[in-house]
Amino acid sequence: MSIDPERSQSFISSKPIIRMGAWIALAFLYLVIRFGLTVQLDSFGEYASYFFETALVLIAIVLTGKSFFEMFAVRRSVLFGAFGTSIAGFAIYKLATTVGILIPFDLQGKETILMLLLVAPILEEFIFRFFLWQPIDSLIKRPVFTWSITSLIFSYSHLHTIWFVPAEIHPFIILQTIYTLALGFACGYFVFRQKSILGAILLHFFFNLGFYLASLNS
Repeated sequence: MSIDPERSQSFISSKPIIRMGAWIALAFLYLVIRFGLTVQLDSFGEYASYFFETALVLIAIVLTGKSFFEMFAVRRSVLFGAFGTSIAGFAIYKLATTVGILIPFDLQGKETILMLLLVAPILEEFIFRFFLWQPIDSLIKRPVFTWSITSLIFSYSHLHTIWFVPAEIHPFIILQTIYTLALGFACGYFVFRQKSILGAILLHFFFNLGFYLASLNS
């Protein structure tokens, strides 16, 4: 049986398009479920959203292939950024407690510490600076707009919880929405300029670390 070279080449060249098309569909599905079907998703259990997001990230990694590992380069500039975000995290906690904003986390609990210092920096950055970043950028082909859009979605993902929490927590949600917008742009910078997801993760980690250390000094 002979193989038509032109047909074979067409199939090979179409594979990236097919992969990105699948990725765009998954990103759309995520946004619909994450923000439109929040109650239904949470009904599957306390950690359902984390499992859902992890599964999508793993699929995206498979779709990316070997080029995924190119996103782990880190430059020295991330050290300065990490120092700045840790101070910002510390200052925001102090600001919140000074003005009487209720912090709705048990920052002494082991589970909260795990979520704050490990799960959130890794999973959230992979969702917003990788899983959503790539399909949005492929559609609009303007990295600066991708940077802005993913930062806004990241910030809104924190505001979105305001519909599901008691009124006394609303001031913190509003504060969180503001500082996560700034954090989103800071983390997104390393993907925008350096194509480094690891840089974004480190900045996020050090911000949360500063927030946590401030709670120990209260």
